[in-house]
Amino acid sequence: MSALRRVISHHSSSLNPPRLVLLGNRFYVSNTSHLNTGTGFSLFGGVLKRGYNPDVYTFTYLIKGLCLQTKIHCAMKLFDRMIEMGIEPNDCTCVALITGLCRTGYIGLALKVQTNMVIWNNFEPNVYSYGVIIDSLCKGGLLDDALNLFLQMINDAKVVLNVVVYNTLINGLCNSDRLTEAVRLFDGMSSRGVSADALTYTFLICGFCKRGLWKETKRYFDAMAENGVSPSVVNLNILIDSLCKERKIEAAYGIFEEMIKLGTEPDVCTYNLLIGGLCLVGKLKEARRMFDSMVAKGLEHSVYSFSILINGYCKRSGLDEAMQLFKKMQKKGLKPNLVTYNTLIAGLCKVGKLKTAQSLLIEMQSSGVSQDILTYNAILDGLCKSQCIDEAIELFGSMEDKGLEIDIQFYNTLMNGLCRCGNFGKAMELFCEISKKGLVPDIVTFNTLISAVCKEGMFLEAENFIREMENKGFVPDAITFDTIVKGLLEEKHVAKALEFLKEMRARKFSPSNAVKSLLISSLSADQLKNLGFPEPRLD
Repeated sequence: MSALRRVISHHSSSLNPPRLVLLGNRFYVSNTSHLNTGTGFSLFGGVLKRGYNPDVYTFTYLIKGLCLQTKIHCAMKLFDRMIEMGIEPNDCTCVALITGLCRTGYIGLALKVQTNMVIWNNFEPNVYSYGVIIDSLCKGGLLDDALNLFLQMINDAKVVLNVVVYNTLINGLCNSDRLTEAVRLFDGMSSRGVSADALTYTFLICGFCKRGLWKETKRYFDAMAENGVSPSVVNLNILIDSLCKERKIEAAYGIFEEMIKLGTEPDVCTYNLLIGGLCLVGKLKEARRMFDSMVAKGLEHSVYSFSILINGYCKRSGLDEAMQLFKKMQKKGLKPNLVTYNTLIAGLCKVGKLKTAQSLLIEMQSSGVSQDILTYNAILDGLCKSQCIDEAIELFGSMEDKGLEIDIQFYNTLMNGLCRCGNFGKAMELFCEISKKGLVPDIVTFNTLISAVCKEGMFLEAENFIREMENKGFVPDAITFDTIVKGLLEEKHVAKALEFLKEMRARKFSPSNAVKSLLISSLSADQLKNLGFPEPRLD
């Protein structure tokens, strides 16, 4: 308990109300960031009981605290109570409520509060109230609404524009591929007395990178230096991240080299981004060199650094290298996190190293790292692929006992395993259980069952599943048609197979190579010609 809180608690019965209000306000100021609204409301109630009204500052601090706790309905009720008591909000009250409303998605109400600011004490909407709403509109993809509000803002002579609002809009426009409008907004900044900062340039450059407009990228990058704007390592990391996600690794590395020329030292985050980008495009040797070079630069590897490279190796079947990195990580005293364990377990299960994956799961549990649905789904998938169906069913049941939220993906994994082992009856039991659990089967569920019944020659049931999936709003995909056409051809039901093939091609789906091969062996040269397939070669 803070000293101020102890004083208030000890002397609240002897303090006169104005003094209590003053001390209470000091308490709110010192505790808003810690969200101690419970004690705040206790003091608030004490003031009301003595017949005195709290002032605007008391209400503002309480409303802000509630908004920070996302208790927006409580904040709105308190705001209404304030108005009913004849206490007019100030600009801080309004901005606090507007911010809370925007963060919880009530943008319409936020605009209403902003409009009413003029009524309450003649407070004009300011750059902060406009900025919060514009930011929320941009994040919600409502860019046209954000631009309309910006026009209203610039036509208000009392509002002084700042770079934050411009950055919000430029970032939103670039993310929505509206680069022409972003550039127009950027070009108009100087005429309104607002100077672009490093973040402004970064958002624009990222936008050009995503479109592959390298000339514009270089032009704005050079303009940043010419205008005396020095990008921070954070700004440049944003740019490198954008390039890596677009698989433009050479361009990202070019920015990395430019950083060093500018005297901006790359940090651990910079290296992690580049390592992740190199792994993404399968350049594991280069990623490893980048990883190893960090030590020479005096940078310490983080858990994330190891996890990125481990993930890269796992995705490219480099399990031995991944396990070596995992052991090296532990030797350095770094504790693997959930992502590290999940990555390795999934990679091991994928290549059938189930025992090693299970031992990692035990290690994970003993290390106090909580498992999530991804952990269990990886193990479940591994058990099913290894045809350890009894263990898979047991694991599935234990997940329910632990209260884990089992989604449709878990049902699909287990049903697929059961179908592969020929236990179609148990798979159907699970299918019937799905709706009872409040879940909805997806396209993977139906394709799994269609594949199973086709293998058993139950084509009428396959057609029934197709009708059921369409009734549930799912459209059969290429896999659906490919599965049933393949099954029909294998069972020599050529005429029926051609019916489904016709529908498949009408939906712009192409048969797989396996189906094409079956068609060539099942049909005459004329039939193949009519279908538009090449005639089989005579060896």
